[in-house]
Amino acid sequence: MRRKKVIALILSACLVLSLVVWKGTSMLKTFLNGEKQQVPTLIESPEDDQSLRNTVLYYKDDKGYLVPVMRKIPWPEGRGIAKASMRALVDNTANRSDMETLGLAPILPANTEIIGMSINNGLCKVNLTEEFQNYGSKEEEMAIVKSVVYTLTEFPTVEEVQIMIEGESPNALTYGLDVSRPLARKDINYSGSGEDKSKVIVYYQGTVNGMENYFVPVTKDVEIAENESVTVIRTLETLIEGPSDESGLFSVIPSSLQIRNVDVLDGVAYIDFSEEIKEIEDESIAQDMIKSIALTLKEYYKNDVLVEKVSIMANGKEIDFGEGTKEEPIAVPTFANEY
Repeated sequence: MRRKKVIALILSACLVLSLVVWKGTSMLKTFLNGEKQQVPTLIESPEDDQSLRNTVLYYKDDKGYLVPVMRKIPWPEGRGIAKASMRALVDNTANRSDMETLGLAPILPANTEIIGMSINNGLCKVNLTEEFQNYGSKEEEMAIVKSVVYTLTEFPTVEEVQIMIEGESPNALTYGLDVSRPLARKDINYSGSGEDKSKVIVYYQGTVNGMENYFVPVTKDVEIAENESVTVIRTLETLIEGPSDESGLFSVIPSSLQIRNVDVLDGVAYIDFSEEIKEIEDESIAQDMIKSIALTLKEYYKNDVLVEKVSIMANGKEIDFGEGTKEEPIAVPTFANEY
């Protein structure tokens, strides 16, 4: 019996030794072959997309124009996205760095803080610190206020904005701009004479050293007969006229182009141009032209008529300008600029 126990112990020892040798050989082989052992790792989950919101902010360019840019703004839990949007417009190192590639800059004066904000029945009251008034001209004052109004009214629950400073509602700001009443969208980047005329908003382009281009909404005066309203054809004709030479903006649409007709059917705007439109051969230029037209149409119809796509025609026949515009009709862009 004792002899059997000894034999059993010897066999067990041999088994253990063989396992150790096999494991060691396997590890050595792995090391020599450069293979990595599978080691449990901790995987950090990426930031939840639900914490980001597509938000349109109005920055300024080096010529003073307000430029709408869609950005994904972090939406802190328990805090308003409208406040977060306003903070992204304050002039500081981080916000400047975010937009310098496009040649744009945050427009709210440095150290401006958003004390509070409320939204009720379409009215947004935004309470700002005194630093909000740290600017140097009447033009800056107007641009800053318009940036606030246009940015906040991008939210569907906001129609008007009441500006408050340190809890008070001033009658006017530093250079006399009347803010005693709620403000609505009006005359962004106005290039007219200031007289009481009919106006339209068209989209031209700005550029940073000819490298980065962006779309700019411009409000222009329109000459029409008394008791007449501005038609969609007249609006597109105003777009085709192009920006003024001193504006610093440009348009890729040929000024000789004529509009024969515009029809909107089932969400598609069919635009019939003269034969000159076929002379556009560069696909990227065609894409920019179509985007300018689509954004202008979107601004003209607003919520009155649904325009989701645009079909470009020459004397009644649909045309395309290459792969990027091959699929007809072409979808109207949701945003003028994205970054």
